[in-house]
Amino acid sequence: MVFNKNIVFIGGIHGVGKGTICKEISNESGLTHLTASQVLKWNEISKSDNKLVDNISTTQERLILGLKNLIEKDKQYLLDGHFCLLNSKGIPSKIEEETFDYINPRIVAIVIDDVEKVAERLEKRDKRKYDSKILNELQEMEIEYAKYLSNKYSVPYIEIWNSNYKSLLNII
Repeated sequence: MVFNKNIVFIGGIHGVGKGTICKEISNESGLTHLTASQVLKWNEISKSDNKLVDNISTTQERLILGLKNLIEKDKQYLLDGHFCLLNSKGIPSKIEEETFDYINPRIVAIVIDDVEKVAERLEKRDKRKYDSKILNELQEMEIEYAKYLSNKYSVPYIEIWNSNYKSLLNII
């Protein structure tokens, strides 16, 4: 089952501010906000401060199954998640295209921020250090992959810098 172009997908690395921005967009647009972590029930399969994913394919299958149970075809959604994740070895890895084929986004957006700021936010939140070099590599991979997916699906690509999501709201 492919969703009916009723999902605006907003990606970005951990700690970049996707959730906060999505709540604001949801309040202003009326779109229903879902987080990939909530949909796949990340808290059931991992600790919240664990950013490594043992099996990306399995988690994405769980995400799609969760979305199939939640998405109503006549409703519009804002889904925040990732284009790439850190695999079990801490190496940035793209999420399989099939996941995005199912999601079938009508807009691809990405939240971008200075990785040093993100590392500080994550350290405060998770009480552990993060390698800025890895975060930068992950963010760069996410940006390139988001552009690729936008092109593949012929949908708008929006970059959200400094929490400025007005260009996205204009398209929604």
